[in-house]
Amino acid sequence: MSVQAVGIAGVAADQLWENSSVQNAIQLLEQLSDLGRALPFVAPAFVLLSVIIQIEKQARDADAKCNDLVDRITFMLGHLTVLRRVKMMDPTRLVVDRMVTALRDAASLIQAYRKQSLIARRLNVSNRDKFASCVHSVNTCSNDLMMSLQIHQSGQLDILTRSVPTDPEDDIAQSFIAEHGGLAAIKQDEMLLAEFAEELHLKTDGNVLEQVNTDLSDLMQENQARLQRILKDTVGTSVVDGIRELVTQMADADKEQRFVCVQCDMPFRHSTNGPKSCNFHRAEYSSWDRCYPCCGDKDSHPCQCQSHRAQHHCDYPYGPFFGRARKINNYVDTVDQWASIEDHSLVKNDVQKAFIGRLLRWVSRADLLDEQTIIISVGTVWYSEKYFFDTFTTNDLHAISQVVRMTGNSMIFRTTSDESEYAMAEWVLSSEGTISGVRLTAKAATSNTPFIRVCPIDIATCTQSGNVLALSEGGLRSYKPKTPYTLPETIRISPELTDKPIRPTRTDFKTSTSAALPVVIIPTSEPPLKPNQQFASYDSDNFEGTVSVFNKSPASSTTPITIASVSASFRLIGEGTYSSAKSFEFLDGVQLPITIDPRQSWSFKFRISVPRSDNDAKLELRWFNRAFIARKRPLRLKLLMKDIEGEQCSLVIEHVFDPLYPLEKQNETDLAFFYFDDPELWTRNGVHVEKGSEKDRIIAFSGSMGDNTIDVTRLQKIVYHAIKTRETEVDLEIGGERGDGAWEWGASALVDLSCNRVYAFKILLTQGRLASRKTMACLGYVLCPEYGDVIDESRDIQYAAEKVKFPELEYLVTQDVVQDDTVDDSIPDPQTPFLQPDPETSTVKAISSASRLIISDDLTVHLASIDSSLARIAAAVELIADRLASNEDYSR
Repeated sequence: MSVQAVGIAGVAADQLWENSSVQNAIQLLEQLSDLGRALPFVAPAFVLLSVIIQIEKQARDADAKCNDLVDRITFMLGHLTVLRRVKMMDPTRLVVDRMVTALRDAASLIQAYRKQSLIARRLNVSNRDKFASCVHSVNTCSNDLMMSLQIHQSGQLDILTRSVPTDPEDDIAQSFIAEHGGLAAIKQDEMLLAEFAEELHLKTDGNVLEQVNTDLSDLMQENQARLQRILKDTVGTSVVDGIRELVTQMADADKEQRFVCVQCDMPFRHSTNGPKSCNFHRAEYSSWDRCYPCCGDKDSHPCQCQSHRAQHHCDYPYGPFFGRARKINNYVDTVDQWASIEDHSLVKNDVQKAFIGRLLRWVSRADLLDEQTIIISVGTVWYSEKYFFDTFTTNDLHAISQVVRMTGNSMIFRTTSDESEYAMAEWVLSSEGTISGVRLTAKAATSNTPFIRVCPIDIATCTQSGNVLALSEGGLRSYKPKTPYTLPETIRISPELTDKPIRPTRTDFKTSTSAALPVVIIPTSEPPLKPNQQFASYDSDNFEGTVSVFNKSPASSTTPITIASVSASFRLIGEGTYSSAKSFEFLDGVQLPITIDPRQSWSFKFRISVPRSDNDAKLELRWFNRAFIARKRPLRLKLLMKDIEGEQCSLVIEHVFDPLYPLEKQNETDLAFFYFDDPELWTRNGVHVEKGSEKDRIIAFSGSMGDNTIDVTRLQKIVYHAIKTRETEVDLEIGGERGDGAWEWGASALVDLSCNRVYAFKILLTQGRLASRKTMACLGYVLCPEYGDVIDESRDIQYAAEKVKFPELEYLVTQDVVQDDTVDDSIPDPQTPFLQPDPETSTVKAISSASRLIISDDLTVHLASIDSSLARIAAAVELIADRLASNEDYSR
């Protein structure tokens, strides 16, 4: 047996050596499969022979160095024929082991060399040394083999003694490297690489730098590791079986088509496909849970094994199928549905459904299919459910029609055999026995009868051939009410807020100043005070503004005014006194004191921080562009200025609260809007009720920070619950706490058990946990729009027994908030200074004040004119005196 195996292998090597017939060599190697474990220690050589054959098939464009090494390897393998006449001993086994090592290194070098680009081969001149080393190993191994086996074939030994040939391109490369500063410099310069390629008439690609700088040794190491794995996987307890598998794969590459499995995305051939060849997961990977939901595995270890499949199917679930189905089901331009049914369970959240239609495209926005195709879906397409999802062309339908006619089985798919709930699709046959339509059936456990639809089709054209027939209606249907429903009036207890300023801001306040400080203070910003422009706090409000201080002293005055300090105080309308502001600061870098010349002005920007009350601070609200402290009553700030001598002047600036944002109101699309206003937080807490925007979405509730939509299925579940429990007011379990506890709302459905329908909704809004006293609330009703299938039968209405009542509230004390007063309307007498003057200067200041008071404006102008004339006369006299003095010096 051993001799026969070696003989066959030797003949295979001779075939490759004599005429390079790879196919003949493969056929001879295939005969080894019949010899069992004949010669294990020679098997690695045969494996490498197969690898070399495969390398030869992949590339025929190598240069002289590579071809020479292949010839030497082939020559050495050709001498295995003598093993037919030699008894194997330990020395011979050692030689064969060395031969296997030499062959492995040589095969790795050949494969690595052929992966290099042409430019990289030429510039890596050290390649020749690697080939020379390999040739030396092969020669040594061959000599040892010939000596051990006493081979005397001197006529063929000349090929082993030839030196490695030198390519003309290698000589060009050596010269180019010497002329341009060495190989290291060339490898880093893409321009030199392009010049070298042009000299050899070679084409370069984008990664030429990476190819040139890749060491051939690294590639050899990678190939050696790969070949070692091949040997390890192949040579073992079943050496010959491994050889046969390699040979079979090589033969299949020539004659058998390769496919890509839709389950695992791996290539396969039918000849190697087995019952457990494909490993996959039943479900897609969940990026949210970071695992495969089918088995909970977080890694990629498959949980299922089956045969490879080249086409998508619904025989059993596999992950990639659901992505394919999702691309069809989740878009409106992929399927033209002809008939569709759904029956929802009114206890559980499952649904029985099916549809039939024409498949337009596999992916949204792609081209239309060239061939008319019908698509049928039954059940929920998910890995944990029973489902059917497949397509049919004209040829498919004709073939299925014959099968149905012969077998009498018209069932396409049924999710379960349970008669209480299922979804099903069946073929409908004509009198001639051909397919003429599809019957869809769906029934939930809570339905007395199923939904049944029949869609006629023409299998010759894969089109719908008639109108869809409704043979049965399932689900929970309602009856028509004989009389309209009458709902109670809305109850709302709360103040009514406005989203406009309660009155215009007053700007008619005059400067209050002493006679010794003739200034006028004018606000120049619009509005005079801007609240919380850049900063907002929980315990205070910031006001910014700009004022101008004008020195109204006559131009002839030589005494300027020096402002030494500025401070601020505040009060709310209705309060009799001012309180000190929390802080005052200049915004334009002003440093006091500031001097203002007569008839000049000084403008500055300021920010004043006004503290809130303790109750307001506890609310912890930050408002931008609105003043929380002034939401109920206008605020007034008083700017107080002192000059260097202690004289004072002041101006009152008012701020009237501007809500800035409009309060919520009922929209045009609303069925109703229920709300109550909270003046303490200055908010309107409301819930909009509007009709659903889609066919099956009946009504939508949207409160602040909340949105809830009620569909037909939800309404049917409510009615089903009311029928079972006789509870006719059902909590919708929507709404909840809003505004971080400032208010809350809820809604309930009112059910008419006589007509089996929800006829109205009740909405209740109340204050939340932040309110120490419950004083405001709103209760309203809104009719439910028509929904679902209605039986054409009128019944008397039956109102619901309501449980939710309007809450008991504490008495809401309404205060008449004062919006204006006259505290700042009277200006102190200018003759009365803010501070009593010192005794030493009282007389002077009094005389000065009196004189200023009796001088009229016309007289002031006249005096200013006289001062100007006197100044010009004095200047002229001085000029004349200067000229006279100069003439006197000249005469001398």
